[in-house]
Amino acid sequence: MLRNVTGDNMETKVLIVAVVENDGSILMRKKPDGSPPYKETWYIFGATATPDTSVDEAVKREVKAKSGVDVVLKNKLSWDTEIKNDLDGVRKFFIYLDVLCEYVGGDLVAGADVEKLEWVDKSELAHYDIVPPSRVLFEKLGYIRNV
Repeated sequence: MLRNVTGDNMETKVLIVAVVENDGSILMRKKPDGSPPYKETWYIFGATATPDTSVDEAVKREVKAKSGVDVVLKNKLSWDTEIKNDLDGVRKFFIYLDVLCEYVGGDLVAGADVEKLEWVDKSELAHYDIVPPSRVLFEKLGYIRNV
């Protein structure tokens, strides 16, 4: 287990968070009603980092499984952290590697645990109920303003 800033034995998860772009729009997915930890919100794609899979492979596999589309990783952007309850209800320390991907093909097909997929113009993102980690990233990228 990675040692974390909380100083306790809280489990640490490392996720690769992918922004998928296509012609000025961002691919967003909506959580099904009642699904934790942020209920009925919009979010981007997150792949679990593992020692046996590259960042590029993990992102491509996760985006394809959850949306049906193919992407290419363009840029590793930044790191971020958050403490929250995971899908299993256990409080964990999350480390995020934020990456930028470009859509290269495929038709939108909602995968497991995805209620809806939508291409959202960057200028419209502020009108969506976006999970806090995605909102923070969009603010850093200048897609929405910090209010």
